[in-house]
Amino acid sequence: MWPAYHKTRPVAFLHQGTPFFDRFLAEVVALRLPLFPYPVEGEAPWRLLPCLAPLGFAGMVLDEGLPPPEGVRLEAEAVEAGLVDLVAVGLGGLVGQYTEGVALERFLSAHFPGAKALWLGPLRPSLAPFLRPLAQVSVAAPSFAEGDAFLARLPERARGHVALRREEVEALALKADLLLYAGGKLLLELLQPFHALLAWVPVERRVYERVHGVHGPEDLLAFRVRAALEALGYAP
Repeated sequence: MWPAYHKTRPVAFLHQGTPFFDRFLAEVVALRLPLFPYPVEGEAPWRLLPCLAPLGFAGMVLDEGLPPPEGVRLEAEAVEAGLVDLVAVGLGGLVGQYTEGVALERFLSAHFPGAKALWLGPLRPSLAPFLRPLAQVSVAAPSFAEGDAFLARLPERARGHVALRREEVEALALKADLLLYAGGKLLLELLQPFHALLAWVPVERRVYERVHGVHGPEDLLAFRVRAALEALGYAP
């Protein structure tokens, strides 16, 4: 429990109806943190930055990462991703962080260290550096150039193969322990009983019946909430 004298500070939370805000609020309440998440709507969040410190805000949280604004010091993860989804008000000024990447890396370190993975669905280059706990990552890509650029953001030891044709994807799936599913059409034929599936989007019931285990968006969200609280200076 935080001391009774610790001043409650608002947190601007720009969200678009995703579960992130509700999960964040629930964690703040459960831990009795001196924070007041304040939902904000708007398409130009960086315009709020000059107001954060004068109004006593702890920071700002975004549903999705955006290119870094000027005048904000970036944590290493935000530099790697090239995106910011949280700005904290620190003693030395504003600090930007990419909590989605931090959360992904911590999740993989906790559950799948050293696994061989195959990325399926839309490529998200900003998340590629945070796949480093894995031993190897291959990718099903629309073109070799896009797949190769994605893998180039990984440590060299973890760079796998780029698959363009279905038979290539099927072959790589048989060598993978973990399937990273970012959305789009998921071919059930790729799924094997030895697979674990990490999904950024909900999957249909049949998927659960074909693989060893499914980790859905809510599992990643739990890690992201903790990363956001830590970045704001309120480590659970």
